[in-house]
Amino acid sequence: MDVPHGGYTTSIFYRLATVYFRETKSNRFKTTPEPIGMQLSFLRRTVVGPAILRVQDIKIGARISTIHVTLSQRPDRPGTAGDKDDLEVKVVGYVTVSPPDMEEGPICKGTWGLSPPPVSGSLANGSVNLAALAANGTDGAWMRLPRPPPALTAPQHLEIYAPRPQGPMTLESRQKQVVDQWARFIPGGTTVARWSNEAVMFLADMFPAALDRMGAMETSRVQGGQLTGNAEDKGTFWYPTVTLNIDLKTRIPPEGVEWLHSRIVTRMLRGSRADLDVVILDPQGELIALSTQVALVVNASRNTKGRANSEKL
Repeated sequence: MDVPHGGYTTSIFYRLATVYFRETKSNRFKTTPEPIGMQLSFLRRTVVGPAILRVQDIKIGARISTIHVTLSQRPDRPGTAGDKDDLEVKVVGYVTVSPPDMEEGPICKGTWGLSPPPVSGSLANGSVNLAALAANGTDGAWMRLPRPPPALTAPQHLEIYAPRPQGPMTLESRQKQVVDQWARFIPGGTTVARWSNEAVMFLADMFPAALDRMGAMETSRVQGGQLTGNAEDKGTFWYPTVTLNIDLKTRIPPEGVEWLHSRIVTRMLRGSRADLDVVILDPQGELIALSTQVALVVNASRNTKGRANSEKL
């Protein structure tokens, strides 16, 4: 794809915030502040290549600090390739940070859980045997998803496991599913790594089955609500992010974690605009992050055809 993945861009802003506070404000804090919340607006399509990142202090406090961040690149217009000073803002947002030592102490958890619960694994309590899942590609009702085609670069960095389909994948069944996935981080597509807090930003925007569900919802909308026939081609649509909000609940330890579970729900698609609600948990069920998105479901040609002459979103 021509447009860099939104989760990758979000990870860049996470690193930007941590490096900015470490390099410019280390004398003000006992420990380097780390992001606890991000609110981003993706104004224009980004492109693979150089970008200018800017930071503006909005409020610097002992416990909570907020910065305004922007990512700028050259515009996608004819005649601008040689003008180094002609830049436009592509992504803008706010990052809220807090020093880890200021968040130590007791934790009070509310009574909540995933509803409906995820499908069962092979363990006696219904949990997934993650070691067996990694070794065999299956465990209970779970299975490893096939590797996506090379043209889809972002998913190459993950190994994703999902519930085994129950029956044929019709347009109707694709719309009704609640999306659950287990994921391992494989940067470069070869070696299994471990999830870090920064990498969670990438995972918060990585959910192939949820995009397929949105595509089925858009297909149904275009067809006037006709819920029949076989599943459509998953490559028909492009799903650009409009806004992305992340609430980081629990910091991943420095050594990282191998597995993370995501629950993704889309409640409504109206006028090709959809919501995405993401809950990320570690293997012990600890809440790692919450994310909400506004995304569009548009024809894939918006992403793949000539950028300078393509229709604006």
